[in-house]
Amino acid sequence: MSHFETNSKPLITSQRELAFTKLRNFYNDSGQQGETLTSSSPVMLDGTKSLAARRAYLVRLAYKPDTRVAAISLITPPELCWAANYYPFNWEMYASLIASHSKIIDITNKGSNPTPRCSFLNALKGAYLEGILPPPQVILSSSAYCEAVSYVFEELANDFRMEHLHLDIPTHRSKVGAKNLAVQLADTYKSMCEINGINSKQGEENLRRAMYNSTIAKRLFLDICELRNKYAPLNLGLEPLHWHFLFSALWGDESGVRICRKLKEDLINLIKDEPWRTKCTSGIPIAIFSLIEYGRTGLYKKMINHNAYTTFEGANYLGNQELLDPELIKEVSYEELFYNIAKNLVNTPMRGGNVKSETDQYMSDALRRGSKGLVIYSHEQCQMLAPRLHGVEKTAAEKGLKVISLNGDCILGIPPGPAGIRLGTFLANLQDELHLPQPEKNMELIDNTINSKSSATWRVGVDFGSGFSKYSIIDANARVVKFSVFNSGIDYTSILDLVKREVGSSNDYQLAITGVGSDNPNFGDISSAQITEISALIKAIKYLFNDKSNLIVIDIGTQDVKIVKFNGSSSNPWINTNKSCGAGTGMVLAQILDRWQESIPDMTFKKLDDLALEAESAELINTTCGIFAVTNVISALVQADPERRKVILRGVYQYLATQAIKLLPVEDQNGGRIILTGGLANHKTLRAVFEEKGFELVEVPHSIHPQFLVSYGCALAL
Repeated sequence: MSHFETNSKPLITSQRELAFTKLRNFYNDSGQQGETLTSSSPVMLDGTKSLAARRAYLVRLAYKPDTRVAAISLITPPELCWAANYYPFNWEMYASLIASHSKIIDITNKGSNPTPRCSFLNALKGAYLEGILPPPQVILSSSAYCEAVSYVFEELANDFRMEHLHLDIPTHRSKVGAKNLAVQLADTYKSMCEINGINSKQGEENLRRAMYNSTIAKRLFLDICELRNKYAPLNLGLEPLHWHFLFSALWGDESGVRICRKLKEDLINLIKDEPWRTKCTSGIPIAIFSLIEYGRTGLYKKMINHNAYTTFEGANYLGNQELLDPELIKEVSYEELFYNIAKNLVNTPMRGGNVKSETDQYMSDALRRGSKGLVIYSHEQCQMLAPRLHGVEKTAAEKGLKVISLNGDCILGIPPGPAGIRLGTFLANLQDELHLPQPEKNMELIDNTINSKSSATWRVGVDFGSGFSKYSIIDANARVVKFSVFNSGIDYTSILDLVKREVGSSNDYQLAITGVGSDNPNFGDISSAQITEISALIKAIKYLFNDKSNLIVIDIGTQDVKIVKFNGSSSNPWINTNKSCGAGTGMVLAQILDRWQESIPDMTFKKLDDLALEAESAELINTTCGIFAVTNVISALVQADPERRKVILRGVYQYLATQAIKLLPVEDQNGGRIILTGGLANHKTLRAVFEEKGFELVEVPHSIHPQFLVSYGCALAL
């Protein structure tokens, strides 16, 4: 095997020294804002502190001139690195460490590629271009989860002029696949030893020692897992999110044994000293699927504020490990060692071809830990998550786990607004289902200048929308007294002042708020309640339709689409929303109206609806992007005659309905009973399109306009 001539000690020394200098300057930044996992949930166990310290030490060693370093990807066996006298430096974990830095977006953009690939890899490439990524002696990757890893590692190997070794882990489990992988492992390990000047005899001795350490450490960690099963649900807060043992580079090192032993001791002592944590009846036990949010985010605080804790984490799930007898490791054949590593790599949880059985086992183990809900951070551009998300959500629901998928980016961050609202609603609903007390809030009634009293007979719900804001006034019997709508703009405080004037200062009332920006802490002093839009919508539906079951609500707002499925008025509903894209929202029609009004000022939504209803056919809007949809439609409208414009407009309504239907559970996408809510809900064309697609439209009772259901539900919260 040839090695690059420039892979020399003097060059590596100078590159690492320069990279460390740049790293120190990189972190000398006063622009840090927002919470991280560590700031939101400080480490409490000594074993976790030792784990964090060892992980940080391995990163520091990667910058030291005299250390032998192997850069590795997720799901590569660190035992090979320790045995070949390399310190394993997990490059993808390194990307997660710099994710909390304020310059992470700049770094990721610098490393981005026209071909879609995730921000883990873009951040890694960006770190190289920024000069803060230290060169290793060898690079080791695997095809587990993501092919893009091997391409980026090859790219960086060429940049550094380093040897790149790659393991092609088979997708499907089989004895033949594991045997072939074992041969690859043996060849790869031989190459690593040759690069480091280790003879075959010493290499075999080192591998047996590394396998012994790995086996002992994994047995200890599985003991920890069994403790969590035995005392499930065991309330450790968010502590386990700090561990990340599935991706640990410590398997094979003595420190892995020491840290796992310490964690087990800590857990035993914690259970003894704080028995309230065992079989915990307070708080919300949840599972976290796979990746977590590594950047700065307010979502961890949201979880803590709702007294949520993790009982099962994909990043700590080793699955069904086939471990050797530690006492026999010195006696088994050299080939058997590689075959054992190969089998466990192929059996890595949630990878490989049999997604159905993998997912079933995963959810069963999550339930065994006492989990009541499953949170998925659906990392964009992730090749592992994309084909699995639907199956994961479906299986979770079948097993009785409530599930929420939060779209965003685990490195760059998940937008706090929509994601925070959805997570808050999800946790609040779980609290209701588990009959837990809501977290205490310091809420005050409206100030005395508007004569607020706790015995007020009027209840006012205000729904701050991104396009339009609505309010509903109801009396003590939940009958509507008045409702109205305003253009939102950007000053929600002014909207609140408008509502107060509409209500009148001579009337006694209480105020609740929801919608965009409603969680602003400044509103806490002038409102009696602050709830999420989805919670308000659920309250309204449960109140108005308490005699019905198996209803689906489709709420089409200006910037989002919300789906709420009820299997019964008392059950916790299934919830889905559009993710970061505005495709299929009311904004599409609103922007078309804005452009139309430039030439015909008196054009209205009603007139657009009337024109579309006259069309006998619909023109296909062939895009999933809201921006492209608007662009394409306006371009077509400009060139069309009056009759074709009707056909195009009907196509817009067809597009809106199609995008909403995609968000429904698969089994409900061909028809069923639905309630349309939002400003477009009474558009005759939209209703006709849904009926053509096999849906039965359920009317909102008591002459309540569906646009005001959220504000109505908000008022009901008082």
